[in-house]
Amino acid sequence: MWPCSPLPTTSGNRIPRWCCAPPKGSPEDTSAPGSRGPRLRPWPPGTAACGGAAQRLSSHRLPRFHGDMGVSARGEAGPRSRCGPAPAIAGGGAVKKRAPGVALAGIVAIAAALRFSLLGHNSLWFDEAWVVWVAGHRWQDILPLLRAGDAHPPLYYLLTKAWIGIAGAREAAVRLPSAFCGVLSVVLTYALMRRLSPAPVGLLSALVIGVSPFAVMAGQEVRMYALLGTLALASTLALVASCERGGVLRWGGYALLTAAMIYTQYLGGLIVLAHGVWVAWYERRHCGPWLLAVGAAAALYLPWVPSLWQQITLGKGAPWFGRGTVFLDLGDLLGLFAFGGSLFGMGSYFFPGTVGPAGQVLILLPFLVILWRGAASWISDRRSLALVGLPVVVTAAAMASLSFARLLIFYPRWFSFLLPFYAMVLARGVEDIAARGRGRRPEVLALLTAGLLAFGVPVLGRYYFDPGFRPYPWRAAADLVRRQGRPGDFLLFVNGSAEIAFTYYFDQPHPSLALTPVEAVQGADRAPTFTDIQARALAKRYPRLWIIATPPLTPGMQERLRAGLDSAYQVVGSRSFPGIWLHLLEVRRPGPPSRPPGG
Repeated sequence: MWPCSPLPTTSGNRIPRWCCAPPKGSPEDTSAPGSRGPRLRPWPPGTAACGGAAQRLSSHRLPRFHGDMGVSARGEAGPRSRCGPAPAIAGGGAVKKRAPGVALAGIVAIAAALRFSLLGHNSLWFDEAWVVWVAGHRWQDILPLLRAGDAHPPLYYLLTKAWIGIAGAREAAVRLPSAFCGVLSVVLTYALMRRLSPAPVGLLSALVIGVSPFAVMAGQEVRMYALLGTLALASTLALVASCERGGVLRWGGYALLTAAMIYTQYLGGLIVLAHGVWVAWYERRHCGPWLLAVGAAAALYLPWVPSLWQQITLGKGAPWFGRGTVFLDLGDLLGLFAFGGSLFGMGSYFFPGTVGPAGQVLILLPFLVILWRGAASWISDRRSLALVGLPVVVTAAAMASLSFARLLIFYPRWFSFLLPFYAMVLARGVEDIAARGRGRRPEVLALLTAGLLAFGVPVLGRYYFDPGFRPYPWRAAADLVRRQGRPGDFLLFVNGSAEIAFTYYFDQPHPSLALTPVEAVQGADRAPTFTDIQARALAKRYPRLWIIATPPLTPGMQERLRAGLDSAYQVVGSRSFPGIWLHLLEVRRPGPPSRPPGG
């Protein structure tokens, strides 16, 4: 409103204030003919104050100016005042506020469609069948079974046991919880990134997670990594909320999420370590509450510690077939993060790649540049950069060190739970590069986003529609034996992995035996577990025998098995699938008597 009243100072005197919008037709009006521009004049006393907030000034300070000179919109005659609200189109503000929510809903719908589509299309492979097999036991038997024969904590197995009691044990049913966790991770990614960056960057982070082939594969698997990713995001979000707003309930929620995370997968402990580094460096005043929360989580975890120690002493973290082998390839891991792997010779979800380090760098160079720009754009806010970056850096450094030291083995597919943190830095990088587009930010942003996501399209296409893309088609192997088998055929599994995965699909009663590879036998007495004597005993009772083989199957194992069976059986048919080999053997028949020499 013009004119405005002077505001009081701290000394009680009045000093002149200046208004930025002269009345129409006044000498200060820039729209008047012959005007030389705005001239500021003091507000006369006794008039109403301008709409801005009053500021208290000391009497010795120079006059301050109220508001700022707004830049005229195209077609306006002069400067526009910001003293009062600008006229707005009815409902425009509400539409603008709803826009991120609408966009997020669309992203969530896309993510759900990708994860819930064709859930039962692919066969369960051994790791998935193992979870279902464990969950099929009685409640009281699950924990002893995990202590003696697995390398994971129990929460995911117990949740799967409860879920199977509700939904059943078919492929689509047992994969539903992972798909739901994958969709929830999209929402949590946006929620966490929205605390650190503007809404468009949060939406881009959610989009990267929503359509990532790596995230889709993990979200369609009966394994604990989708749940671990959800808990890692939720615990990080709870940590930020606890540090910003405090409160016993918030820190208690963080403690519960932390305990659930390390009860799901031991790798969750590295997320807790990353949180500790972040709190110690950037939130030092909250070290006490954080330590109390972690102490509460440790107390909840204490009952499982003896089982963890038993798993360590039994060597479950380094199975016999992986000893002395380096598995964690950081280039393949970044390829999975970037576009789901499997292109240009990069490693896939199951198998390592064939490209060397130099080739990996060339293939991943666009992603590396964008990640660099994302980190650089956060350099003025190292607190946020560390919150997002430390989980990836701490986990990758720890696992790479243990892997290269040949103490434990790790596969890149285990690290899908870190993908949201990668996506946040990538989204920041895309936004930073687009902002440098000299007025063409929307076009550059759309082009970069489409280019990055286009890498994943062929990977998703192969994942859904190429039967040879995913190994271990146990359903097809079981169907073949069901069609060509006869009553009384003997099933010989080269290891327990083959037996558990095959019998998930093959429920017909048949005599069978699962071999224990001699390499897996601990101790000095490592006698062969299958001999020609056993083979001849089988031949007396079973005229036909099926060998069902899957990795691990070393050349030594194959040679011992062939030597044991050759004396009693002969191969009459074979069929191979990706990662599965079937051989049908029949008892050797005595040949015709040889004619005596010269007869």
